[in-house]
Amino acid sequence: MKRGEFYPPGQYPLASAGMQKRAHFRMNHVNEPMPTVPRTAKTSPSSADAQPVAASYEAALDELEQLVSQLDAGQLPLDQLLTRYQRGAELLAFCRARLEAVENQIKVLEGGELKSWDQP
Repeated sequence: MKRGEFYPPGQYPLASAGMQKRAHFRMNHVNEPMPTVPRTAKTSPSSADAQPVAASYEAALDELEQLVSQLDAGQLPLDQLLTRYQRGAELLAFCRARLEAVENQIKVLEGGELKSWDQP
């Protein structure tokens, strides 16, 4: 069949195995509720009263360096390893956001161009 042509009534092609499986799934799972993931404090949208990740960029950087040294030592139990890795990811995102904000402020002060530190 060419594009735009229709099959005569009663002469549709046989469905492929994949199409039959999808149709079976749709018919048998229509009324089942979608599985949900319970929201926790970390996955909830941020609110106005949420505490910042760190007091300052320097404090976040110091804590991040301590976490990296603890992770590199390889002496942490698995559950502590995961929680410290997650905390490190939060601190890293905080530091990157702060650096980007400062860089944007410098661009505004420099008239839209970010100049290198070497130039007078």
